[in-house]
Amino acid sequence: MRYLYTARFLRSLKKCEEAVRDDIFRAVKLFETGESNGVLKLHKLHGKFKLYRAFSANFSYRVLIKIEKRTVYYVDVGTHAIYL
Repeated sequence: MRYLYTARFLRSLKKCEEAVRDDIFRAVKLFETGESNGVLKLHKLHGKFKLYRAFSANFSYRVLIKIEKRTVYYVDVGTHAIYL
């Protein structure tokens, strides 16, 4: 599996506080190793985001991803406002 970061994801990540960034890196590492065991709450999205999935980085931050064949694109990160 290939993991690619979009420019939008990197810009959003840069705006996060350091403690939140640590949570995001921890969640991404769990996702990539497959050791999440439901902790990340990976779920499909609906509506205009039906091609995307999201998982929790911490209580209020989500990581938006798109999975295509054998590639995972990290699209955005933020609170639920990323869905607007």
